[in-house]
Amino acid sequence: MRKAGMIVSFLVVIFVVVAASALVYHYLEWEKPQVRIQEAFDMVGNKRNVNIDISDLRSGIRSVTVSLVQKDHPFEIAREEIPEAGTTRKTMTVEVSPRKLRMKDGPAVFQIQVVDYSPLRNTTIVQRNVTVDMKPLHVSLLTMAHNVNPGGTCMAAYTLSKPVLKSGVQCGDVFSPGYPQKTANGKTYYVCYFPVPIDVSKATVMNVVANDRAGNQAVVSIPFYIRSQWRFYADKLGIGQDFITRKANEFLQEYPDLEGKTVEEAFTYINVDIRKGNENTIREVSRRTGPEQLWDGSAFLMMKNGATRARFADKRTYLLDGKPIGESVHLGIDVASTERAPIEAFNSGTVVFASSLGIYGNAIIIDHGQGIASLYGHLSSIQVSEGQQVQKGQVIAASGATGWAGGDHLHFSMMVNGIFVNPIEWWDSHWIQDNVTRKLQGVQDSL
Repeated sequence: MRKAGMIVSFLVVIFVVVAASALVYHYLEWEKPQVRIQEAFDMVGNKRNVNIDISDLRSGIRSVTVSLVQKDHPFEIAREEIPEAGTTRKTMTVEVSPRKLRMKDGPAVFQIQVVDYSPLRNTTIVQRNVTVDMKPLHVSLLTMAHNVNPGGTCMAAYTLSKPVLKSGVQCGDVFSPGYPQKTANGKTYYVCYFPVPIDVSKATVMNVVANDRAGNQAVVSIPFYIRSQWRFYADKLGIGQDFITRKANEFLQEYPDLEGKTVEEAFTYINVDIRKGNENTIREVSRRTGPEQLWDGSAFLMMKNGATRARFADKRTYLLDGKPIGESVHLGIDVASTERAPIEAFNSGTVVFASSLGIYGNAIIIDHGQGIASLYGHLSSIQVSEGQQVQKGQVIAASGATGWAGGDHLHFSMMVNGIFVNPIEWWDSHWIQDNVTRKLQGVQDSL
């Protein structure tokens, strides 16, 4: 009997210990909240937005306090008290503005303090050493004449008052980075080539934009004059079922999704899906560029004895059995000569692509530096390889009818920051002189 009583007593003790442990574990949990700052930064300017992820999966989040501490004095940025337990996750965006807090430039500590709903009030403090830099960033535009053509290229040069994370030109919806250059006397300036929208107007945004490490931003408007409203043509092209079937069979190995499609479906897949993928590849590849000018500064060459067959930005409507089946915009110039005519590099640079490229067939892309690139398509053969340096006039390929081509010719495109622009300007020595050479010489002279 006594033994049975001891067992019962032992079980009661065990039960009490377990229950007490559960009670302590549930009500007196000691797990601290988790805090993560989404972006890396070590400087704070006039204003910076900071995104913070907070979690406490046990008792929930009680309060959050965000502050900047300078010389042991806390400047509170944000405080939030959560009135009831149960909020286990929270994302906050706080605006850090030292100027509003009347702080001074110099070292500081960005601090986040989070307390949970446990009776123990578990607290996590995350700190990051930062430098407050409210010194304004200034941009000085060095080029004054910005005469632009729809679908063309423009160049701007500027200086900055201090080092930056990024700078360049915002023209319409496209941002093009600027590249630092040195004058003969060692001064730094930035040059930026940027594409002009085909629908450019007086209302088009055209600004130099720069951001320093502290998050300060400078914006300077670029004055520009639209030289002409170039006329872009519209064509209707008849296309046969035999042509579509033949091309679909040629594309099948690279694009197996063409298997089993009808003629109409195959056309749409090639003209829309493959075309879009190819243009994405071209944008990505042609942005593999460096800060130095690789082309020789003079007008690009043209295909010898070549005749123009299609122009830049022509709008094409394809007709199958006399009925519209699809549309496209021609993003280059087609030039034809003799079959398998030798194709020269129209200017010096580095080969960044030399392979099959869907509707462009066998293709080569040459980087000319500072975001400028050229594309040669429908080639029957390629005589250079990726990474190879080529000189202006060097034979790099032979013309052909690969890809979405109905006959032997060269498709030539120019890209600026991955955006197709009108090649005609780059073939024009007067345009090069007025819009590049003289402007750069003026920059050198002014510094």
